Amino acid sequence: MNLWQAKLLNRATRLRLAHRRLPQEARDNLMVLEGLNARASALEQRYVVVDLETTGLDHTRDRVVSVGAFRVVNGHIRLGEVFSELANPGRGIPVESIKVHGITPDNIRNARPAWEVFRDFLGYLGRDILVAHFARFDMFFLNRVMRAQYGMRLQNLVMDTVLMCRAALIEPDPYGQKKGAKRCSLDALAGRYGLEVPERHTALGDAMATALILQRLLPDVVQAGWKTLGDLISVAGVQ
Repeated sequence: MNLWQAKLLNRATRLRLAHRRLPQEARDNLMVLEGLNARASALEQRYVVVDLETTGLDHTRDRVVSVGAFRVVNGHIRLGEVFSELANPGRGIPVESIKVHGITPDNIRNARPAWEVFRDFLGYLGRDILVAHFARFDMFFLNRVMRAQYGMRLQNLVMDTVLMCRAALIEPDPYGQKKGAKRCSLDALAGRYGLEVPERHTALGDAMATALILQRLLPDVVQAGWKTLGDLISVAGVQ
C-alpha cells in the first residue's frame, strides 16, 4: 500500500463514520494522514516506537498488560517524551508469560483496562508514524481495541523494523530459504549495532531497544536507496 492508497482508505473510513458521534481522540486520529508527503525525507519524519507486553502470543485470546513507547524526531530519541503504563487484561496471566516479562497479577491489580490506556496512547501518538518490531503482532492488539471502541482501525502509518532490516541488510532470497531471518531479530540487530538491551522483554525496554535500532537502521535504509517516506512505506509499511 502506498501513501495515496492509505489516504484513500482513510477518506472512506471518514465517510463511513461521518454520522457517528466519536470522542475527540478518535476524530483526531481520522485526520492523522493529512499533510504527509510521500516525497518527504524518511529521515526527517516523526516516529513513535511502541512495544506491548501481553498475556500470551494468541492475538484472539490474549490481552495487553503493558505499553511502552518513545518518540523519535529527525533521528533523535526524545527521552523526555515517554509513554509507559501497565494495563489490566481482565484475565489471569499465565506463568509462562510472567517468566518472560515479569508482570504479575499483583502488578496490574489496580491498573486501568487496555482501552483506557490506549485512549491516552492515541493522544501521545498524535499524527506521528508508528513503528514496532514485528509490527503486525502489536497491531492486532491495538486494532482490536480501536475497532471495539471507535469502529475503525488505527489510521496512522505503521512501519516495521523487521521489514526495514530485510530490505536494507539482508541479501535477496529468491528461493524463499529465509536464511537471513534470524539476523533481523531484536537481539541480532542490537548486536549488529553494538547496543545493550538491559530490560529485554519489558515494554519500555524493548521500545527503547527498537528506537535505538531505528536510529541506526533508517540511515542504512536510505543508503540502500529508499530515501523518501514513500520509499519507506513501500518496503516497511504495514496495513
